[in-house]
Amino acid sequence: MAVLRTQTDRPRGAARRTALIEATLQILAEVGADAVTHRRVAEVAGLPLASTTYWFDSKEDLLTAALHHAAEQDITRLEAFAASAQHTEDPIGTAVGAVVGPADVRSPAGRSSLLASYTLLLEAARRPALRDLSLRWTNAYLDALEPMLELAGSGSPRADAELLLAAADGLLMDQLALGGASDPTSRLRRMVAALVRPA
Repeated sequence: MAVLRTQTDRPRGAARRTALIEATLQILAEVGADAVTHRRVAEVAGLPLASTTYWFDSKEDLLTAALHHAAEQDITRLEAFAASAQHTEDPIGTAVGAVVGPADVRSPAGRSSLLASYTLLLEAARRPALRDLSLRWTNAYLDALEPMLELAGSGSPRADAELLLAAADGLLMDQLALGGASDPTSRLRRMVAALVRPA
């Protein structure tokens, strides 16, 4: 649904670019990448079509900018998490929370965010220009999780971080696809506890 804005409350300058990127993410979450067009993005943002074509030459530019925006926001969150979680008393719970905490599919905002993120990551599989950013985003998760899992007793914290991230993605995608409302936190905690348990 298009956001209705009056002439006086429309964003200007670089704020327009941000509004267009956020509209792109909204379309990705609601309909998918095929629905992203200059006209649709301008409509959802409540801005004139000329502002979309001014900031973005093509659909690929829109998708690239949206991926950068989503990734940079999440990378900033992960860096702050890593800095604040160094002395946690529950490293397993903290690690799991870093992955699934902001991605609660039971809330409309969490569901939309996940749908947009996974759609963008799938686009990175088709568009080589997006792969470096996709890799940096993944590495930001691994960099944040690795010290937590080492603190929990993992002998292979990087490999275990990869398994945790893959399992979380699988469970969250399953919830999105099947409309499940269960929280994957307890299952991920059990998995991580088994990974870090001494043989």
